[in-house]
Order: sequence, then C-alpha cells, then structure tokens
Amino acid sequence: MKRFIYVFSLVLFLIIAGCTDSDQETQQQDQDNTDTEEMEEADSNTDHAEDKAEEVEGERPEGFLWKVEQGPTTVYLLGTIHIAPRDFFPLSETVEQAYEESDVVVPEIDMNNIDMFEMEQITNQYASYQDGTTLEDHISPELYEQIEDIFEGTIFPMESVKQYKPWFVTNQIEQMKILELGYTDGVDQYFLNKAESDEKEVAALETVEDQLSIFADLSEDYQIEMLEETIESQDNYEEELNGMLEVYRQGDEEALLDMLIVEEEESDPEDEAYLTALNDERNYHMAEQIQEFLEAEEDQTYFVIVGSLHLTLEPHIGSILEEEGYEVMRVN
Repeated sequence: MKRFIYVFSLVLFLIIAGCTDSDQETQQQDQDNTDTEEMEEADSNTDHAEDKAEEVEGERPEGFLWKVEQGPTTVYLLGTIHIAPRDFFPLSETVEQAYEESDVVVPEIDMNNIDMFEMEQITNQYASYQDGTTLEDHISPELYEQIEDIFEGTIFPMESVKQYKPWFVTNQIEQMKILELGYTDGVDQYFLNKAESDEKEVAALETVEDQLSIFADLSEDYQIEMLEETIESQDNYEEELNGMLEVYRQGDEEALLDMLIVEEEESDPEDEAYLTALNDERNYHMAEQIQEFLEAEEDQTYFVIVGSLHLTLEPHIGSILEEEGYEVMRVN
C-alpha cells in the first residue's frame, strides 16, 4: 500500500499530473468528441448530485475535522483525500461551515498558483536521470516491457517516459488510472477553488520542492518495488481506491490506518525512513507553522487542509499541538 499512502499525504501527486499531463486532457477531449452540449449536461448532473447531497445530509462525506482555539484565533484542521469523483462534493455541513467561517485557507501547497516553469525544473531535478542513462538501464527487461505495454497507445510515448526514475513512472501510471476512472477532483482542490472564487486569503504550508525532495533519498530498489507493486495491482486499483473513498466518507480513523499502514513481521528500515520523511518530519514542520497562527492571537479563523494521514498517523499534527499544550477537539 506504500503507493497509495500519498493519496492521503502528498498533494504533489496531483501537481505533477497537472505539469506533465496538460496535453492529455486536451487530447482526451478530442478523442471523446466532448462538445459544449455534453459538458453542459455533465455540469447539470453535477449540480443535481450536489442538490441531492444537500437533501440527504447523511450521504455527504464526513471527512476528518478538528478544531483548535487560542484567544480570538481559531484553527480548523481538515484531513483530506487528494483525489475524488465530482459527485463527492459538497462535504458534510460541519466541514462546509468551517470553511465558510474561515478567513484564511491553508493547504499543503497552493495548487492554483504554481509556477509551471519552476515546477518543470524541479521535477526534472528530482525525477529524471542526470547521468545520460534511461529507465531501461535501471530495471529488468521484463519490467521495462511491462511498462511499454502500459504506455502503448497513450499520449506518453516511451521516448518521453524513459527519462524518468521508477518513482515518477509509478506516479504517471497511477495518474493515467485516476484520469481513466474520472477521479480528477480532490478535497484540497475543491476548497482552493472555492477560496479563489470567494477571494479568501490562501497561505501554503509547503512548497513543491519540499514534497518532491522526499523521493530524492529513496533507493533504486525501493523505487522499483513501488513500481512493481503498482503494475501488479492495476486490476484491483478501482476497488482499492473506492475503499479508501468510503473510509473517508465515514470519517473512520481506525479503518484508514488499518487500510494504509500494514504491520510487517520484520521492520524494513527503508519503509520506516520513507514514512518518517513522508509523515513525521513534515508534521512537525506544519505544526510549527500552525502554532505560529495560534500564538499570534489575532481575530482570524484558519482552515487548514492537509492529507488525512497528517492528522491521524502518530506523531500527527494534532498530537504535536497537544504536546505544546493546545486542546485539539474533533468536531466531525
């Protein structure tokens, strides 16, 4: 499940897609002959789904929401899932109301204000081979052939794929599957779009480089393991992803951790190092910034939206704030 962990913890999963797949959406629209009438019908269906969700509160996703207060300052902490279908929204009334009360929306990364040129440079720095070799030089012929089969007939010719390291190719395979399933909307993006429309202030906790650099220290063997796991599980991808979406709908912390964190009989040092970089170290950094909001004691309400693991897997942001003396209450 290590390949799925970043669905709940890394926004870069979507950012990279936006950077590398910008032509894919256009070509896919041409291929599907999507005309204006069909788009309007899709929007109408989306509106209908949202109206239906409004009518039946119990069917709206609960998610994971906590609240911290210090003097006149309020911080809401919303655990997110970074990919979802359109009919996933709106979320529960409690979550939506917390957003409405907020003055500042605080995501991991502000995906609506990415410098794409800088993004491409950083991606090339961390994701592509810099020594003249290609993917084919680093993996077995059998695995390379499997990858060729996967990308055959897509807009990603192997000429463009082979420059990248295994972790990034894993990301591209995942993204193609996500687009195929139509899960192109995430909780983060949903609220960032609302914030942009409502002209709310947005203050990001991290940068793209902060997230991409996590993969810099992964060994080649570990990256290949992630790639192999992704290829082997493609047939079960939709079922597994829908399972995670259902856990989010229910707001079940224990089920989320049981699904994503599998205890092994023997601990793997690289697994532990990966999870520490992915979760623990970032949680302390983000908690420190949230504490600055609280210590300012300004009459401001912050709506923090981070991957759900950052609020459920110890040491998580909430428990770190509690260690500093704050009371963190789950409100949804």
